[in-house]
Amino acid sequence: MKLSINQMRAVEAVVRTGSFSAAAKELGISQPSVSNHLSALEKHYNTQLIHRNGRQAEPTEACREVLSRIRSVLAITNEIEHALEGRRHLRAGSLRLGYSAHQFAMPILSDYMNRFPDVEIEARAMASHDLLPLLSDGKFDVAFITAKEPPATLHATRICSQKIALVVPRDHPLVKRESLNWAEVSALALVQREKSSGTRQVFEKAASEVGVELHTVLALGSWGSIVTTIHAGMGVGVAMQGEVSAADNLATIPINDPNLTVGHYLVCLPEMQHVAAIKAIVTIAQSRSSYTSM
Repeated sequence: MKLSINQMRAVEAVVRTGSFSAAAKELGISQPSVSNHLSALEKHYNTQLIHRNGRQAEPTEACREVLSRIRSVLAITNEIEHALEGRRHLRAGSLRLGYSAHQFAMPILSDYMNRFPDVEIEARAMASHDLLPLLSDGKFDVAFITAKEPPATLHATRICSQKIALVVPRDHPLVKRESLNWAEVSALALVQREKSSGTRQVFEKAASEVGVELHTVLALGSWGSIVTTIHAGMGVGVAMQGEVSAADNLATIPINDPNLTVGHYLVCLPEMQHVAAIKAIVTIAQSRSSYTSM
């Protein structure tokens, strides 16, 4: 038999209150349970710990020898429980997340930070397929990814569906067009994300399926650098329509292909979905999710 926290609590409460019934009331258990804890200890160690004098209970010499250490263990246990309770109620703790498109992640993260200001946040921007191995290795708690479908091995919350489109300055000649076909796209100098980008992978797979060879002149890692490059006239961008905001001063042009729709997801390992900090952000993502393609 291993000495348990509950047994130590029973010993300490009986000594301090001087009564089995008072100890039971304080601990929120029955008096027979307190007696059983003490009896099990005394029987296992063949040592009397409590003198039972009628209704009075007094510690023996053996009990006094270990009582201070029992109280020390219980104090440390209480500290641990208090810290864990803080994390359970999100009065403390941390959340490590990765995101591939800040336009979809930041509104959810902002809501989370407003609700749980005591949780420390660590966030990194990376391409979707670079995020996944880090999530699996425990480097991130959750990740926002872009994909046709999320990996079946992950717990996923769909945030929105997005059309992939071309992106140009508002004064670009292509703005007059309602849409382009793949043959026209193949003639353009394209600015895309890195090859591990979920958007790029879906875009290039759709092009390959219709036998179109793309001309990508630049691969960039951030949306800000793509916006700057597009405005500099260095190429036509490729992005999800929802990535483009009014502040970017850009226009989107659809491509005639129904396969150019992707989802944006919040994902985590299945065994982590019930951790308080992760459960909270999943709940927020679910409340803000939209299944409408933009």
